[in-house]
Amino acid sequence: MAQDQFYSERPLVHQHIVLIQIDKLFCHEEVVQSQVEWLKNNLKELGYFFRPILVAKNENVILDGHHRLVALKELGEERRIEKIKIPCVEIEYVDNPEITLGTWHPIYVEIRPIGFPAEFKKIGVKWKKIHTFSQNILNNPKYGFTLKTMEGNYFSLKGTQQDIYKKFLKHYEPESFEYAKTLEYAIQSVEAGRASFALLRTRVTKQDVIKTAKNKELYAPKTTRHILSFRYQDIKVPLETLFS
Repeated sequence: MAQDQFYSERPLVHQHIVLIQIDKLFCHEEVVQSQVEWLKNNLKELGYFFRPILVAKNENVILDGHHRLVALKELGEERRIEKIKIPCVEIEYVDNPEITLGTWHPIYVEIRPIGFPAEFKKIGVKWKKIHTFSQNILNNPKYGFTLKTMEGNYFSLKGTQQDIYKKFLKHYEPESFEYAKTLEYAIQSVEAGRASFALLRTRVTKQDVIKTAKNKELYAPKTTRHILSFRYQDIKVPLETLFS
């Protein structure tokens, strides 16, 4: 299995880079527009594309690089360029042990008392209280998240991750959400008083990612976290090459 190491500690394995038209690729996750804007400005300043996106081979599903793709696409739209190519690394996906699928758990770092479960009515989500939390609870697809409070309570929230998280982003300050790489860190953040609550995400499978993308549906931002057992090279492709 791929190890969740620091990126620089993984062995560098040079990969074949292919150019794929943006409109031939399938996204599986929404983007954060503020991050897209930052990337657009960065690409304009540099004048070249520096990091290939990661794509599931034979599926054309983006695994990592949604923000880079949208930034490049919007730059092309500004210049009225319809056909844009983007540098990609294609990788065998579903049965490949070199790439594992993790997730990000949103934590709300604005520290203030929040009255759960009464707050759920304002947010507009259905819930049930969990008296004893175990990781098996995160296997139930009927509940997109399990919420942990500062008081030590757990509540499973019914519905899809997309719908639930949109309601939280609408009700709370989006910029106050950070994303924990592990379930343990998300829980510890609340217990240590670094976050008001944590949204513990129901597990997503590789098959779910492919199905969601091919159905032209989208997970909420920062849902999936793909981890390679190796790192691949950066590039320096002029934007003009991609727009031509």
